[in-house]
Amino acid sequence: MYWQSFVFTIQIILPVCLLVVLGYYLRHRNIVDEHFIQVGSRLVFTLTLPVLMFMAISKVRFESSSHFGLMLFVAIIILLSCLISVIWARASGVKREDQSAFVQAAFRSNLGIIGISMVVYAFGDEGTRIGALVLAVGVPMYNLLSVMVLAHGQSVNWSKQLLLIAKNPLIISIALALPFSIWQIHIPGSVESALKSIGNMTLPLALIGVGGTLDLSALRAANKTTIQISLLKLIVLPALSVVVALLVGIRGVELGVVALMLGSPTAAAAFVMASSMGANRVLTANAVAVTTLGSLVTMGGIFYVLRVTALV
Repeated sequence: MYWQSFVFTIQIILPVCLLVVLGYYLRHRNIVDEHFIQVGSRLVFTLTLPVLMFMAISKVRFESSSHFGLMLFVAIIILLSCLISVIWARASGVKREDQSAFVQAAFRSNLGIIGISMVVYAFGDEGTRIGALVLAVGVPMYNLLSVMVLAHGQSVNWSKQLLLIAKNPLIISIALALPFSIWQIHIPGSVESALKSIGNMTLPLALIGVGGTLDLSALRAANKTTIQISLLKLIVLPALSVVVALLVGIRGVELGVVALMLGSPTAAAAFVMASSMGANRVLTANAVAVTTLGSLVTMGGIFYVLRVTALV
């Protein structure tokens, strides 16, 4: 059991690691450049990932209340994670000017790239469908909570923020998929094949992009605050998510999806938002790099424990 679970865990982690390493190699050998990484990331965000999510949601059948229960659970855990991050930042003596960046980096997970990649490799189509539900809740919540955390008392145009969320390609794709799911509308075979091909581009393109933007110098620049963020992001909050999930009766694939997606590293979008709202962008960039590398170990560890204990 232990050895089989270990081998299975490696089979999930290894493809992600190899693609990230490949991206790092290609970028630093100048086989691809910064422009390629930017265009690839934009393609993932605006086309391939939304198509992947559309295909996943369109196959979901909402006859069971468990789907709504899972989405409610994810919403509560994200709120709880944000609150714990705020308390941790204040109680641990993080500099006042760094607290907003600390909180965002600690609670905002990389659901759309690292999280969904692990889920696809671990659970296939079923995991992708459940992961799409997590994304449907997580994307708007992370955006709204991040604005609230980073605002620093600044006036925020909430109508503009809500419009930006509504125009997010992921949100649009999920909304478009709902009629196909609710009324079980059949997608013609040729169209479905084309959409699947586009969706299948997501993981390699996204993970190569992650590797291409990885800055290993952040490991040397990591300070006490970065280490605290990493501890909170990769161990404390994922453990809390799993414990609460078990207490409310979540098991099997749903538990595995929750553990992997909420245990994913700090989202790269956190850096963009921190920069645009005047928070500590260096701290955020370091947190993204350190948690991305660390998550390849911690996410594997979480999955291994769940597998050995027959919870997934």
